[in-house]
Amino acid sequence: MRILLFGGFLGSGKTTTILQIAKYITENKHETVALIENEIGEAGIDDKLLADSGLQVRPLFGGCVCCQITSDLITAVREINETIKPDWLIIEMTGLAIPGNIAKLINEYCNFYTGFKTITIVDMGRWSELKEVLGPLVTGQVEKTDLVIINKADIAGSDRTEIINDISELVNSTPIKVASAADKLPPDIIEEVIRFE
Repeated sequence: MRILLFGGFLGSGKTTTILQIAKYITENKHETVALIENEIGEAGIDDKLLADSGLQVRPLFGGCVCCQITSDLITAVREINETIKPDWLIIEMTGLAIPGNIAKLINEYCNFYTGFKTITIVDMGRWSELKEVLGPLVTGQVEKTDLVIINKADIAGSDRTEIINDISELVNSTPIKVASAADKLPPDIIEEVIRFE
């Protein structure tokens, strides 16, 4: 099982991006995907409960299920690996989580995966404001990630280059991709997300 862990502040476009990637994997790679939503209280996820983990699951589309955890993330990851056995597990963290911190826990307690990557989605239009107001929370989401997708570039202001440079300084050699809110995620960005070397 390969794991993709997505972080990014609320409203950055995580869910839209994740659903496109999950559909791409199931339709083009013909592999199975399980999604974990780490947002307590989300509506519409009310199917069946997997024993002892507080994990609720519902089918989404061919080869894809959606899970919502109400208990421990590590327990949920293990439960999915043992019961659903998907080719891929995509985890959508709450908008207030630091992906690097969650990745450390998964690396320490879930050594059964065959690939692991963290991806942070950044809202280009709100980057400067969020960085100013929330500082370490927002910068912490991009500093220890394996890939940054700067989203909503088509609706950002005139300081696009400045924002990209600012994020580049924070992440050093981490790859950065720029996406548009109005268009579907291009296949080259999706392939970058699911590529393991």
